Amino acid sequence: MRSSLVTAALCLCSSAGAVTWLGVDAGTAGYGARAGTSLLGVPFIGTLGVEGSVERGWQGEGRVAAGLTLRDLNLPLTRTDAFATVGAAYRGGFNVYAEGGLRGPLLGPAGWRGYVRASTAGFGAGVGLELRF
Repeated sequence: MRSSLVTAALCLCSSAGAVTWLGVDAGTAGYGARAGTSLLGVPFIGTLGVEGSVERGWQGEGRVAAGLTLRDLNLPLTRTDAFATVGAAYRGGFNVYAEGGLRGPLLGPAGWRGYVRASTAGFGAGVGLELRF
């Protein structure tokens, strides 16, 4: 009985939820790659997961980040969903950041991603491609 309730609750999450994702981005601060995995489906809301990224700044300085992300926040009547991430990063010193944006489908498991980021080190925005598995 208990396992049926857990299964039913997980099925109520967005059906577009990815278990694992890999992506590349280009933004105001530089370009990079990221990867993540889902940890837990949150009924009626989305998917909770972790994500890590590495970036190379346009001026050469790199960034490494890890965060907790809430993804697959369904936007009704659209083919897009929203995400929000909070975490810690290192770029010449440690800082905390919050990031949010939209994702949508392109072809098969490939999709686009647009984001804005605020951190104790500054602000940024970017776009990217993502493969969802």
